[in-house]
Amino acid sequence: MSLKALMYHNIGKPPKEANLKSLYTNPKLFERQIKTLKMLGFTSITSNEILDFLNGKDFKKRVCITFDDAYKDIFENALPILKKYNFKAIIFVPVSLVGDYNRWDFERVKVKKPIACWEDIRQALKEGFEVGSHTMTHKALTDLDDKSLKQELELSKKILEDKLGIEITTFCYPYGDYDDRVANAVKEAGYKLAFSVNSGHIQKGDNPYILKRLHMRHNTNVFRLLLKLSILYR
Repeated sequence: MSLKALMYHNIGKPPKEANLKSLYTNPKLFERQIKTLKMLGFTSITSNEILDFLNGKDFKKRVCITFDDAYKDIFENALPILKKYNFKAIIFVPVSLVGDYNRWDFERVKVKKPIACWEDIRQALKEGFEVGSHTMTHKALTDLDDKSLKQELELSKKILEDKLGIEITTFCYPYGDYDDRVANAVKEAGYKLAFSVNSGHIQKGDNPYILKRLHMRHNTNVFRLLLKLSILYR
């Protein structure tokens, strides 16, 4: 038995000039994916239930939906669809860039992608979605010295907690970039779970600071979704 965590970035149509169009999921395709999960009997879970699973509790047909970078189009296009089918998700926020744009890679991807504002994030919380940290500035963490690493982890957690009035327990590595030092620092900063970009299913006994996810790319049609959900998928 395993849990499935799905990884998304943008839910929208990419501009013609955009690089890395694979990070975009068309809203119509996204709805087909969620509708398929619903028809198959899946329900969504967030971090507390993942911890329960890792600690031995059994769950059948559970999926964790995650969004990296807290782009505005997630709130405009994805969350209404999820609410329609009674699904929840975890949204990972690059804290110093709330209300700004993807400063970390806009030159490389050739497009400035708006990031949600604090009011968007607060509204999502009210509607039952979860928020996690994606650091302050979306830097590659293995490149940082210990002091800078600690600041990216601890300050982003503190600001989210102060702004939103909740405990932040979940983290996501920018670029999927981590090593033992970084994973240990995430634990020491007070997080209980951290998601990587390593592909696969979550199994009981997995390291809670290196959780795997399934990459949901622009071409993940229903057939590919079913393949990714299969016990045969690695």
